[in-house]
Amino acid sequence: MSKLLLLPLFFLLPFFCLAQYKNAAYFIGEGLKNNPALTENTNLQQFFNIQQEIIRAQTKKPQVNFTADYIFSPFFFNNGRVISITPNPSPKAFGYDAALSNGGLYAGQLNVAIPIFNNALVKPLYEQNKIQSEISAVSRKQLEQDLKKAILDQYIITYQFKQQTDYLQKIIDQLESRKPFVTALVKQGLLQQNDYLLLDIQQTTSRNDLLQLQFAYTNGIGLLKNLTAIADTAIFELAPPEITLQPSPGMYYYAQKFRLDSLNLAAQQNVFNLKYKTQLSAQGSTGIYSSDIANLPHNAGLNAGVHLVVPIYDGRQRKLNERQNSILLQNLQGYRNSAALLQQNNLRNAKQQIIQWQQTLTLLDQQIQKQELLLDIIKDKVIKGQVSVMDYINALQDYAITQKNKALATTNVLLYTNQYNYYNW
Repeated sequence: MSKLLLLPLFFLLPFFCLAQYKNAAYFIGEGLKNNPALTENTNLQQFFNIQQEIIRAQTKKPQVNFTADYIFSPFFFNNGRVISITPNPSPKAFGYDAALSNGGLYAGQLNVAIPIFNNALVKPLYEQNKIQSEISAVSRKQLEQDLKKAILDQYIITYQFKQQTDYLQKIIDQLESRKPFVTALVKQGLLQQNDYLLLDIQQTTSRNDLLQLQFAYTNGIGLLKNLTAIADTAIFELAPPEITLQPSPGMYYYAQKFRLDSLNLAAQQNVFNLKYKTQLSAQGSTGIYSSDIANLPHNAGLNAGVHLVVPIYDGRQRKLNERQNSILLQNLQGYRNSAALLQQNNLRNAKQQIIQWQQTLTLLDQQIQKQELLLDIIKDKVIKGQVSVMDYINALQDYAITQKNKALATTNVLLYTNQYNYYNW
């Protein structure tokens, strides 16, 4: 066996020995599992669940704390003493007003505050958190859609190299099968020596093309692994991609996004309006509160009360905030209308491309049938010395070009189908 034949086999051997058969669903599954952006989104859903508990803790449950205070307010030059602590200083002493400072403060208190009748305040906070969680979930769908398209596009392109490798190998096999007959005809003087050289050169060229396609295939597999974050070092053999046009959903993504963004604006307005709600809370404390350390044991006690807040006027901030949100809503409507128009244009264009490339495939299949018939006729005549080897090589090259065009057309049908499905959601 010649060295030229051994070279491509050297590179192809790992492919045939170590290849694992994988389909598009495998790569999509690995990509969705390993993508860090999707993992972050999953964690965000847990974040919103915890936020729901935080809202409940802040608005429904008692808030308990302990406070301690010590304030030192001495008097100077009081009744002949340079410094003293007393609630009854002489009129000539220097220090803070005793009615205000009492000479100091000693306090240790346990405080409790309990919100009352605040269901109207809590509901908007729950609703806002729920909507933000739904927005995050819908954003995850967009991330998944983008990732699936990228993986499928790369899968389709990589599989095209496999298709080209398959038909090019058939051409090499045909050339190899003709060489013994051409050699015999050259020895008999029915063909020229250059005919054999032409056949040998074409076979070498085809082997080099095959090797380049194998390199491209291996590189494509590497790109697939990067997209899906797969660390496996094996070479994968790809199954034929199976992609069909998906039916239209009940509500397109852009419409879902507009609905949630609009609801989020309304939720923000409702939360802002909470400041205009009457708020009532019960408060109480118990402990020690004294200005005289000598009387500290008798100053233990408790207090209780209610705290009422009734908003009256803040410069019409509510109306101003509503006007701001109205402007933001108009922007959202503009984006929604633009998204709807672009989607219909993209779907229509993808559908037209699919139809056109399917028509091209039909013509190429007809052309391949005729070329295969022509090759069958020519190769028999080459054996008999009735047709030149150059005519045979030219026919093979035309056949290879048509097969390549078919692989490209098939790839384009799949790519535009994937593109159609990407926009049709």
